[in-house]
Parts: sequence; structure tokens; C-alpha cells
Amino acid sequence: MTHTSVSAYAAPAPKAPLERITIPRRELGAHDILIDIKYAGICHSDIHTVRAEWGDGGAFPIVPGHEIAGVVTEVGAEVTGYRAGDRVGVGCFVDSCRECENCRAGLEQYCTGELGNVGTYNATGRDGETTYGGY
Repeated sequence: MTHTSVSAYAAPAPKAPLERITIPRRELGAHDILIDIKYAGICHSDIHTVRAEWGDGGAFPIVPGHEIAGVVTEVGAEVTGYRAGDRVGVGCFVDSCRECENCRAGLEQYCTGELGNVGTYNATGRDGETTYGGY
């Protein structure tokens, strides 16, 4: 899988201050949109996660940020609801099975598919790649 490198702000270890790093972004998939991130809000869950206050904290470095706003720059081949130039926001999840009853009803946060929904950051995508947030 080909990756593009981008700058991000990450916590390199639990409780460490955020620092600028370079992270890989995966190729645009058929159901993906590429976003030029303009803003990323800070949420209490970002703070708790990078401080490892909810269990082990996951895999570091962690690029938090699931309150993302930006502009679509490219869409995947099977995307029908968005086009380049649209302003969009990203919440807590970036993928779901798209097939279970909840997903078909637009309730992806309740995905009952085999892998459930995929978090915006500090999760593993359906392609096995780490998800990174908007910072």
C-alpha cells in the first residue's frame, strides 16, 4: 500500500507533550474522501487518551483529534454524497461495516458488524492500518 507523508502533532508517549512528527496517510480508498484539514478541536477524550488515563492508552505515538473540519479535495470512486470543495466535519468514527441494520439506517455509531466501527484515531482500520486524528 502506498502512503503519503504529512505533518501532524502527536503524543510520543503517555503524558508527553505533543510534538510535530511525520505520519503516513494511506491511499484514498473507494469509500474515502480526502480532506484539507482546516481546524481540529480539542476534546476531553483527546486529553485522557494521550495521558493514558483510560487503560494503557493504546499505541503511541498517538495523533489525537476527532473534531475535524475541513474541505474535501478528492473523493473515492464509490463516494456519492460529497465532492471536491465541500466543507465537511469528522467526528469520532471514520468507518463502519456499512452492511448491518444500524449502518444501513445511518446509525454507524451502533455498528454491529464483525469489526464494529473504526475510531478516528488510535484505532485499526479495516485495512489493518493505524488511524490518526486531525492534529
